[in-house]
Amino acid sequence: MGKNFYEAVADSRLNKTNVFLRIFRDIFYAISIIAIAVLGVLNTTIVYKYAINKYELNNYTGLSTEVLMDNYKRIVHYVGNPFSKELILNSLTMSNLGKIHFIEVKQIFSVLYIISIIFISIMVCKIITGRNKGLGKKLIESFNNSVNIIALVFIFVSIMAVIDFSKTFYFFHKLFFRNDYWIFDPVTDPIINALPEELFMLELILVIGLLIIFTVVIKVLYLKNTLIISKKSS
Repeated sequence: MGKNFYEAVADSRLNKTNVFLRIFRDIFYAISIIAIAVLGVLNTTIVYKYAINKYELNNYTGLSTEVLMDNYKRIVHYVGNPFSKELILNSLTMSNLGKIHFIEVKQIFSVLYIISIIFISIMVCKIITGRNKGLGKKLIESFNNSVNIIALVFIFVSIMAVIDFSKTFYFFHKLFFRNDYWIFDPVTDPIINALPEELFMLELILVIGLLIIFTVVIKVLYLKNTLIISKKSS
């Protein structure tokens, strides 16, 4: 016996809801993976140590490597720790507008940390509750859709950065901040001399590199699973 009109409408709505939820999941996974990559690079202080030597920040700022590293760690700790209420730099002054900008940066990174924590919690729950149910294959399938989104993001950003990194840097600041407090005056906010544009270019390269590696790994695993399934069915 065929379905009546109301059952057909209910099934149609259910299918649309499932499609929407899958799209939402894939986008959330993509954003989460990007967030984790960004946070991972931010917390890798060796990148900043390399930048100190590469761009001769000692000469440019008049500060020792120890003081520069200390200030970078203070900034990373401040933007990443919700219980850190004030950013106090070593041997450097900071204007009120500079403080406001770092508060805004802290808010952005707080969102990234929350997204990452939610994502990791979901993965842990899936692992605990989904043992022996083909969890690995299901996750790879989900991640395969997510890395398609990630690939579009890093291709777009890479093209923009290669064409003109300074304009890309400016564009993202205008996108994430509704004011121009991020344009520091070296006189009132000398920390800007210790955070050159080239540092952010290095960090962007590392983030894109991590995303490319993750994308390649997921694509290889997905193709491998697809081949296994096709062999079994043939």
